Amino acid sequence: MKKNLIAVAIISAFAANTAMADVAVGPFSVYGVAQSAIENVNISFAAGRSTDNTTDTSKTSQTRLMDQTSKLGFKIAHDLGDGMTGLAQVESRFYLGNGGNNTQDKAEVGSRNTFVGLASNNFGTVRLGRYDNAYKQSLKAAAPFLYNNINDASAEYGDKQILNRLGARQGDMVAYESPKVSGFQAQVSYNMGKDNDYGLGAADYSLACATTKTCGTPAIPNVVAQMPGTLMPQTALSLAYANGPVTFAYGYTTISNAAWQLDASSSSKAAYNTTAGASFGLSAQEIGAQYTIGEYSFGGVFETTSSNMGGVSTAKNFDQTQRTYALIGAYKSGQHEFHLRYALADSVSGTTKTDTGATQYSLMYAYDLNKSVKFVSSYTSVVNQANAKFTSASAFAVDTGATMTQVAIGLAASF
Repeated sequence: MKKNLIAVAIISAFAANTAMADVAVGPFSVYGVAQSAIENVNISFAAGRSTDNTTDTSKTSQTRLMDQTSKLGFKIAHDLGDGMTGLAQVESRFYLGNGGNNTQDKAEVGSRNTFVGLASNNFGTVRLGRYDNAYKQSLKAAAPFLYNNINDASAEYGDKQILNRLGARQGDMVAYESPKVSGFQAQVSYNMGKDNDYGLGAADYSLACATTKTCGTPAIPNVVAQMPGTLMPQTALSLAYANGPVTFAYGYTTISNAAWQLDASSSSKAAYNTTAGASFGLSAQEIGAQYTIGEYSFGGVFETTSSNMGGVSTAKNFDQTQRTYALIGAYKSGQHEFHLRYALADSVSGTTKTDTGATQYSLMYAYDLNKSVKFVSSYTSVVNQANAKFTSASAFAVDTGATMTQVAIGLAASF
């Protein structure tokens, strides 16, 4: 009987009018978003650059149909009495378009926030499974308009973007979320270090080699793989405040047994070194806020990422820091929503290498066709300095020193 009810719920969800969202039958509910956009991406270089993307067709200017984080989710909330609730969720990606990645030809079951948990009105919520770490959650709490993009592929945050490169959705996560008290809420997460999505790569953990060139079969380029039995767990925390028009949050994260040479890779790329006596340090912290007055919202975020490695050799030791910033102005009235966004990465300090920063500018507009369907559009420009290769959340691969201009027009429907 229970299985029949679940089947009825799923069928009803897809047969229902799109104005219905988070369709529920008893403790079971279905939700999701289908969003895609036609993107035109143009790559150019500053004067004096002698290389371009002509040798790699995946990096040339192109027009493509790009999925904008379409997802399908199922969740259950069982009332256990005494203010306790049993939780389970399976959230999956599916793709309406292909940006050139083979994974975008298929659905990925359970690839997004998928967990089992227990919630208490008095003591908070514990989740076990795949979940966004607390450092990523701190950005969401600090500036909701910055986090909730009109067009996801234009986002400024992620492992290859300017902001929040150590924020991630990780598959071996224990996460705790406190109750809200006078507007304050804390989150703590611990990733066991076997499954990471910020440049470490789950495949690296079983490789019995350590080389900066290639490792494993097939070869993984530019990765220093950790030796078997050596994990790189991540601890993260967030302290957030929300009250009426004001949001504020602070986030901190640290990764054990890992270092990331910031001037060598704009994308997060932590690594373990097998040299006896080597020391490591990799951490990030951010602080941000947003204020809403009437139909206008203004927000900003400041972040520092620091890493060091010692005890290896004079040539390989380093101690580096990179600062990043973001500002957003948003206007939402009736069916219209506008975003004006700016992000900046300073050049890495603690190194003789210069020009390792970038800027990103975005203008976004959305028009609600009804409560669940909207038209979306965006213009984004990522301008890299000579020794940087940041991109937007479209993950469009660029060469060092490239400028990427991205124009997108699409539709989004939620249910």
